[in-house]
Amino acid sequence: MAHIAVAIPSLGIGGAERTVLTVARGLAARGHAVDLVLFIPQLAYPGELPTAARLFVLCGRRKWEERSPDMDVLAQWREARASLMQGAKLAAGLLRDFPGVAPVMLHRRALERALRLHRYVEREKPDILFANLRSSEIAAFHAARIGRSRAFPPVVPVAHGVETPKSRRARRRRIFFRSAAQIVAVSHGVSESISLATDVPKERISIIYNPTDIPAVRRRAEEAPGHPWFGDGGPPVVLGAGRLVPVKEFPTLVEAFRHVLAERPCRLVVLGEGPMRAEIEDRVRGLGLDAHVSLPGWVENPYAFMARAALFVLSSRHEGLGNVLVEALACGCPAVSTDCPGGPAEILRDPDLLAPVGDARALARAMLRALSRKTSEASLRAKASPFGAERAIDRYDDLISRLLAGHETERPA
Repeated sequence: MAHIAVAIPSLGIGGAERTVLTVARGLAARGHAVDLVLFIPQLAYPGELPTAARLFVLCGRRKWEERSPDMDVLAQWREARASLMQGAKLAAGLLRDFPGVAPVMLHRRALERALRLHRYVEREKPDILFANLRSSEIAAFHAARIGRSRAFPPVVPVAHGVETPKSRRARRRRIFFRSAAQIVAVSHGVSESISLATDVPKERISIIYNPTDIPAVRRRAEEAPGHPWFGDGGPPVVLGAGRLVPVKEFPTLVEAFRHVLAERPCRLVVLGEGPMRAEIEDRVRGLGLDAHVSLPGWVENPYAFMARAALFVLSSRHEGLGNVLVEALACGCPAVSTDCPGGPAEILRDPDLLAPVGDARALARAMLRALSRKTSEASLRAKASPFGAERAIDRYDDLISRLLAGHETERPA
């Protein structure tokens, strides 16, 4: 069994954060020693923290004093102040290996996190380091530069979203991924975009779907949703869920719902919170949909809503995988989505359930088709089964074994 470090900026609200908890729980259940390594003391899902895993927070005293209440008993705080010599080693290594590019990569927060992560590795000596999300990815590769003369564990970045060619992040990843032991992509769509944008050969990318704990989702789906529309005998409810941010395109969903409502009685509930709440509410009022649309905010148990909705709709511009689609299907809820870059098409596997990104009328047509179908809960749940946690943890287990055995794909010098 291996000692695995799983780094992520924080465990706040988000799909990647929940995925990391599920991966950590699954690996710990297989007998691996698992460390969850954070840089910000934030824990939105304390009940989902695996009891067998250790939780480290690498941050300064000020951030720790602003921690969430759950951190007191669950986390091990490591201020991990690094020496000036370590900082000099990192700067020298980057300037030597990446002249002209290194100054862009050496901003203060990245340097601080890299130094703290390097100190954690020195103390705890993990066998493999999985880095999730951009800032953890940067910190991990910077930390490896400090430890290049010592035994530093293989760094495996986990790509949770599609990559855009010629973007600043793609240019940085093109440099960093040269030294990655392997790269994990959460869908075939993400893998294709990473390979295209960074010139990484596909054989160095392992596709591992985000694990969904399907039995746990179904158990929680049995709870009451706590919303009046699911028990008043009124029209069926269409459901959306996610952060209220531009990439989720909820204004398109509201517009599509308006077209659906013109054809048949229904109501729309959008779960989530974010900076676009006021804009979405203005759109709802402007279209005269106040009586038909509800935005109850973030809820701890969205599965209770999914199990009772007539349809789940994902309207995003892009997704890494689209975990909410898997969760909706696992609850026996029909689903449609935009045919956005990433994983939705891999999950739904039906072009009639997909619509072009940003096209409200096309999305409305897909919604009407799905609402008129009679689909058994068993067939919907069968669509979710390939994305179950056990299959994903099997893939992680296999990757860990290959890395520890020294059989990973040969990396360029």
